[in-house]
Amino acid sequence: MNDMIEDITLDSGMALNWKDFTGGTYVEHNGIFITDIGKGFVKGAVDIRPELLNPLGVLHGGVVVTLADTAGIIGCGYLYEAVNVTTVDLSVSFLRPVKTGRVFAMGTALSQGKTLYLWRVDEYDEDDNLVATVNVTYAIMK
Repeated sequence: MNDMIEDITLDSGMALNWKDFTGGTYVEHNGIFITDIGKGFVKGAVDIRPELLNPLGVLHGGVVVTLADTAGIIGCGYLYEAVNVTTVDLSVSFLRPVKTGRVFAMGTALSQGKTLYLWRVDEYDEDDNLVATVNVTYAIMK
């Protein structure tokens, strides 16, 4: 995972260390990591391991959703310089099963309201096939 971002620093100077932030959490358990981030976009990934597969031998849908939600929430927090971001709605379309390798997430900010923020996260396999698309609505708690 040499392409993993270890530290994310906001324009305000506030920094987040990925290992400290995710240590002991479900995100760490899944092995999700961020590879790139900027204003309005985020990229992340997860390496598929046997314990992340469902009984049919494909990546569990919960991991797909967790990757999308994690990437989107980090992207939203980075864009709006907010720490307390929460998911209020999420819809997913599973398009292709994946069994091995790495799944990549690419999140983009779609809209900003007064209190709600919509992100779209597309996930791809190593052959650049679209695996899932996820729309997530976030609220920033003040």
